[in-house]
Amino acid sequence: MNARAASAAITADEGVALAEGFARRIGALAKRVGNDPHGARWAERAAFAVSRATAQGHVCVSLVALAQRYGESVAAARAALLASGVACDGQRAAADLLPLVIDEGQRIYLARYFDYERRLAQALVARSGHAPAAVTATAAPGARIARFFGPPQDDDIDWQRVAALVALSGRLTIVSGGPGTGKTTTVVGVLACLLDENPNLRIALAAPTGKAAQRMQEALIERAVLLPAELAARLPRTSFTLQRLLGTQINGRFRHHRDNPLPYDVIVVDEASMIDVALAAHLLEAVAPDARLVMLGDKDQLAAVEAGAVFAELSARPVFSDEGAARVAAGLSVAPAQFVAALPREAAATALDAQEADSDYLLIDEGYVALHETEPEPWHPVIEDEGRGNPLTDCVVWLERNYRFGLDSDIGRLSIAIRRGSPQGALEVLHVLDPRAEGERAGRGLPRAAYEAGESTERVGRSSPLAIPEPGLPRASHAAESVSHAATLIDDSAPVLSDRTLARLTAGFAPYADALAAALDGASDPAALFDALNRFRVLCATREGARGVDEINARIAAKVRERSGAALALGAQWFAGRPVIVTRNDYALGLFNGDIGIAMPSAADGALRVAFRMADATLRYVSPAALPPHDTAFALTVHKSQGSEFDHAALVLPATFNRVLSRELVYTAITRAKKRIDVIGSPGIFAQAVATPTRRDSGLAARIAKIAGDGR
Repeated sequence: MNARAASAAITADEGVALAEGFARRIGALAKRVGNDPHGARWAERAAFAVSRATAQGHVCVSLVALAQRYGESVAAARAALLASGVACDGQRAAADLLPLVIDEGQRIYLARYFDYERRLAQALVARSGHAPAAVTATAAPGARIARFFGPPQDDDIDWQRVAALVALSGRLTIVSGGPGTGKTTTVVGVLACLLDENPNLRIALAAPTGKAAQRMQEALIERAVLLPAELAARLPRTSFTLQRLLGTQINGRFRHHRDNPLPYDVIVVDEASMIDVALAAHLLEAVAPDARLVMLGDKDQLAAVEAGAVFAELSARPVFSDEGAARVAAGLSVAPAQFVAALPREAAATALDAQEADSDYLLIDEGYVALHETEPEPWHPVIEDEGRGNPLTDCVVWLERNYRFGLDSDIGRLSIAIRRGSPQGALEVLHVLDPRAEGERAGRGLPRAAYEAGESTERVGRSSPLAIPEPGLPRASHAAESVSHAATLIDDSAPVLSDRTLARLTAGFAPYADALAAALDGASDPAALFDALNRFRVLCATREGARGVDEINARIAAKVRERSGAALALGAQWFAGRPVIVTRNDYALGLFNGDIGIAMPSAADGALRVAFRMADATLRYVSPAALPPHDTAFALTVHKSQGSEFDHAALVLPATFNRVLSRELVYTAITRAKKRIDVIGSPGIFAQAVATPTRRDSGLAARIAKIAGDGR
């Protein structure tokens, strides 16, 4: 086992060890306070399962599944836990302050996650159409929408207009759509309508990461030129990370909360799929009761790194009441029946699915079985899906039409097949290449030299200089002018990427290396480097290993240095042109998780400084020594790429399947590309990933439904 593989294994073992340690502490506490050995044993089992589950993104675990695993009835397991002295039912959670909570849906929570979910559900119901009070609807919304959205393009329902009508008539709007479906355009139109009615509105823009917040601000500024000057001038020119918006304090608490709400009338949150249950609870509670909250995201993308898949659950299905449907139909000047008939019918899979729930988190690791006297019985899927559907009526809109790439394009068809969980459909879209093949052809109609040059076309011009020296990068002029295959699968599944595949990846950075050489010679503006860098990016499913971010960054960096003539400085990593991504917020410096910088020599003394491009296109320089934690950014993890887009992207899959791979990860990577996508890995691994949806167990939807039904 190499050092990186050993490191990954240690990390996995540490996760189990942490859960074991927590379980032992809970078990010991139960023995002291509960005086029930059987209850203490059950407390230990539940503590291990829920600790492992939350570390893997779940908010809770199923008591039904856990009881069946250990061969006991649900009633007996629940009684044992409640008798342990360390668990209580949901009705007493606030008063008893015990570490484990069991709710009426037979879900087991860590107490703090039960509290987050309960508070979030209460805040959502209070803000949604279920609440008796609602924000005053904008006067004449149809006329304003016609003014700022223009005439309808066809007879189909315009879902951007629907989203605008929902936002103008309520306090909570949840808009789900993939890249290029017009989420930002919709928000600009909504803000224009609101500002036209009340020019003094206080508006805040926010996103989970600094990069996403900056991209949102840039996109808003780009589209503001389409508005009348007096309205464009009133659009916000700054954006916040959610932590900065809420006001992170030294003690870890937020300045803004239910008793000290945010001072804004409208809050727009982009990339909301990245928000975990804890941050969502804090955000919803901090929004003023009479303010509007608009959440934008993509329900099919990766969920938050921490526990919960809040946005996916909330946007699971658009549901409209009769009153809400009539209101929207009137704004669209169509019959209510026509609007209702056009509503999307595809229901997103919920976290606790009766037949397909992911039970990996319940597998008691071999190292932990010794804590129990008998081997657990095999688990069978018997979980009831109480959360199917969406109890938030008149709040959710899906944007389906893509204005960036047509749904009949390669990337469009590929994204649809992945969303539907169709491995065969996705593979049929991909143009498969085999880098191991000998002879002239590497795949269906692709010359070997074109493959190595990073081209994906059958129409290679005769004048293209395709002879590529293996050690270096091809010149930018090597790229073919005509691309007929925008989605390619490179069947390279060896533990280490082949030299030919690496040549293809490094070829993608040829324009960047050339722009870097020109900038170092003083022949171009350093700001142009950011545009060149965004033409291509490598995305990896994993960080460690020969096919992970760290190794690929090191190999590509060496090629770029060779190409541009940049010498190493400040140790083995820093060189002129090194792109870096910030991995932790630094509020003092104003740098945030996801920000991209490029190292360049100072004009004054030649010392390296890291340039960051601001939303207004100006550059800000920071000393490498002052940077918060950061990584090289030729290759990014798919998680870190969220909120970004590139002309051309390459997704590198692991050589073997592991639990990080999922349908959502592949979809997120594919939709970072605007023009071309390469998938590097075996067709089998790719197909298995597409067939593996993310399952995050939660009781949020059921809790919202219960609170709404109880009128509380």
